[in-house]
Amino acid sequence: MAGKDRNLDAILEMVGRAAPEGLYGLADALRALMTTMSRIDRPTDELERARAEVEIIRERLEAVACKGAKPKIGPPEKRNPERHRPYYPGNLETWHYNPINPPASVEIHEGTVRGRVQFDLPWEGPPGCVHGGVVAMFFDQLLGHANTARRIGAMTAHLEIDYRRPTPLFTELSFEAAVANVTGRKCTTRGTLKVGDEICAEATGLFIMMDFSTLTLP
Repeated sequence: MAGKDRNLDAILEMVGRAAPEGLYGLADALRALMTTMSRIDRPTDELERARAEVEIIRERLEAVACKGAKPKIGPPEKRNPERHRPYYPGNLETWHYNPINPPASVEIHEGTVRGRVQFDLPWEGPPGCVHGGVVAMFFDQLLGHANTARRIGAMTAHLEIDYRRPTPLFTELSFEAAVANVTGRKCTTRGTLKVGDEICAEATGLFIMMDFSTLTLP
């Protein structure tokens, strides 16, 4: 276990700090905007006016954003805002600072991650259903969260999804995930996504523990 702890601690030390609180409120507003956009069914001058207003907001935020595009991995004092951007360590509880990710309620009990999530129009694939690629993305984050609940820091090597039935939009879904096996540097983790008592999809992931303390980026 000590080796796993050092592995995870190295990740947390390198990636730095949490996202600013204000990003979460802004992301909520952007998700609501994307949902509204998905319900517009005719040409209207409001679209051009909205685009111009959004561009004004983007320019205002650009004035306070880091100029660099590369993530800086390492101690905060070595980061240069002219060359680097922040990298926020995201898990299933915090990843929704990014508006493309849905908020989820999460709890951990004896190493098992459980919670609830609901997908809206921005994540639609088939009519009224969640896009299969979004389900896969959600599982990748969920299984990773289950790994860190066991103090395992690892990267995805293989992710297998079994889609049992369409995953509905606008519906509270429950999820669960836990580490199934650890052998050397390999970790196998499994999870399910349900509507009521019915499984929508289930996933098995193979993760590889790496020496993150040696990882550097230009």
